[in-house]
Amino acid sequence: MAAQIVPIVALFVVMMALIFVALRAKTTHFECPVCGCTFKVSISAFMVAFHVLGKREVTCPNCGYRGLLPPINDDEQ
Repeated sequence: MAAQIVPIVALFVVMMALIFVALRAKTTHFECPVCGCTFKVSISAFMVAFHVLGKREVTCPNCGYRGLLPPINDDEQ
């Protein structure tokens, strides 16, 4: 019985993680330190971006700067 529950629990955990990442991507933006442009990234780009210490590696669509930037909540503008 326990062996049948493990895949269901694993699937549930993965689905919840995907929902969390999607919501985080939709409610945050980034600000370029070079040109000051604020921009959003797609959910898939947010999901696969290298991240460390609360920062994600993203590329500014305006000037092309690429670096680790902290995501900023949309309500903090």
